[in-house]
Amino acid sequence: LTTMVQGTIGYLDPEYFTTGLLNEKSDVYSFGVVLMELLSGQKALCFERPEYSRPLVTYFSCATKENRLHEIIDSQAMNEYNQRGIHEASLIAVECTRLMGEERPRMKEVAAKLEGLRVTETKHQWSDRYNEPEVNEHLICVETISGQGDTSSTGYDSINNVARLHIEGGR
Repeated sequence: LTTMVQGTIGYLDPEYFTTGLLNEKSDVYSFGVVLMELLSGQKALCFERPEYSRPLVTYFSCATKENRLHEIIDSQAMNEYNQRGIHEASLIAVECTRLMGEERPRMKEVAAKLEGLRVTETKHQWSDRYNEPEVNEHLICVETISGQGDTSSTGYDSINNVARLHIEGGR
């Protein structure tokens, strides 16, 4: 769709800006900028940064390529448990803001990648935090109870919902 160029500087697809051609990848670019804002806590356009890095896209992309992402990610957004997910989301944001629209992913692909990250983070968040065998045994209700010495033991297997009796524990 060819239109008179309209939009907010900083979010505007550079390809649309130069050609006036609006397509589905133009929205992907804008979404990538919003994702960068969320990850960094910074505005899409900042005149306090040096001229070459005033647009967040330039600043963010350079930091990602130079492995300096930790310098620009909002400290409230990243912690020791989500660093990998934040890094992956940053790579998605950089993909969305590629200069040429044909090199950007489709929005459905972006949504699928972000959903995959969310599921992965949720799934592994608990196991990363509690990777102590005694905590895990307690949480899945597998305990060993000793009577006299270690001649008897019993436990409960919550996964199979059955009590476990060990042969050595018989009388």
